[in-house]
Amino acid sequence: MDSQDKVSTGGTRRERGIMRCKGEILAAASALFARQGIEKTSMKQIAEAADMSVGRLYSHFKGKEEIIRELLESSISDLERSADEACRLTDAPLEQLRCRLKAAIEHFKEHMDFFMIYHNENPLSCEGIIRKEIERNTDIAAKLLARAVESGDIPPEDPYTLAAILIGSAHGLLHLFAERGNEKAFDEIPGIIERILMRPLEMRRKKDLGMEGR
Repeated sequence: MDSQDKVSTGGTRRERGIMRCKGEILAAASALFARQGIEKTSMKQIAEAADMSVGRLYSHFKGKEEIIRELLESSISDLERSADEACRLTDAPLEQLRCRLKAAIEHFKEHMDFFMIYHNENPLSCEGIIRKEIERNTDIAAKLLARAVESGDIPPEDPYTLAAILIGSAHGLLHLFAERGNEKAFDEIPGIIERILMRPLEMRRKKDLGMEGR
């Protein structure tokens, strides 16, 4: 099989088999991590859940840390892509922020195992991957809010403070509803953020502009 054949068929049969096996391992590990936490999950348990020997598991991953890293990096990459694809760069900054928030909530709903890992683990653990993602989201939100300030859509507040409030509120609500076993309430989060932060900022700016025009 030449290189063109490999590309058209997604790699050699052996490569496809390896990818399929690794996918099964990551799925099994994700379910275990979400249910009982990373610390309490052993390589033996992951092997059993993936229906393979421990030796075969180690032939694909050197240890649990490597599984965690690949799982989180892959899942976070999917989350970022969902958020990026949800909005257009030509949209107003606040509209982009709303679209990104809604897309992230939808992604968590569709990938609850990933969500439980993301929110139950210490952000500083797992090589700080979760912490870096939270910081990335805060930075993106701050940049969009800064543009909203510049365009006069919201009052001249510190965009990083506003971003921290927005991201922190969304994370807190996600965790609260998950703890209550009420994942259906995830759909309410964008509306709550809209009422407590976005709309008041816009209304305050309109009021300020009205007073300036007098």
